Amino acid sequence: MTSGLDRRWMRAQAQPDEAAPERAGGPGGRAARVPPASAAGFTLIELLVVVSVIALLAGLAAPAVGAITGASARKAAGELSGAMRTLFDTAALRHTTCRLALDLDGRAWWPECAASAVGIAPKEAEGDADLERRFPGEKSAELRALLARTGFGSFGDRPAEKRELPGSTAFGPVHVEGRRAATEGTVYLHFFPGGRAQRAYVPVADGKNLYTVVLEPFTGRARVVVGKVEVRE
Repeated sequence: MTSGLDRRWMRAQAQPDEAAPERAGGPGGRAARVPPASAAGFTLIELLVVVSVIALLAGLAAPAVGAITGASARKAAGELSGAMRTLFDTAALRHTTCRLALDLDGRAWWPECAASAVGIAPKEAEGDADLERRFPGEKSAELRALLARTGFGSFGDRPAEKRELPGSTAFGPVHVEGRRAATEGTVYLHFFPGGRAQRAYVPVADGKNLYTVVLEPFTGRARVVVGKVEVRE
């Protein structure tokens, strides 16, 4: 004779498990147990969402890391110094005049060279007053006369495409020989066929990281200096 406790235990064993649904077609005709939804792994869509979020966060963090380490400013200074050395050699080898354009507002730069060798302008020689009006930013009369003998209007040969400064790097006040310090607009550094260039100081900064590219006029050497450099007139 079974007690009431035994009968309740037997009824519980006979009832199906509601927490684990069954599916027909198991071995021997028996129903196969289906695992609960919580035991399933990630779906493909969920994995793609996770990967996209990680890629987005990495992209947002990259500029911040560059600003902290100074990698962007250091890269910009290295590229500018390389372009200056190349233009100095190109002007000497091709017997022409080249220049490096620095777009201070657009944070970009590009090199240019005259299409052919430049010579004396066909018109009559200009006086100091005329040259001063043509080149208002030049303080040196000798440099104004030198610039007047070159065909700067014919610059169409770009040895390289326009480049933008990486990350959040920007130009600082640019000092070019014979000119006042420039903080806006487009500044040109000229390289002449006789193996001479304008002395220039080109700072690039990203946050607190500052590098200055110093261009020597007679050797064409462009060196990168950490920090601010005292300008030699």
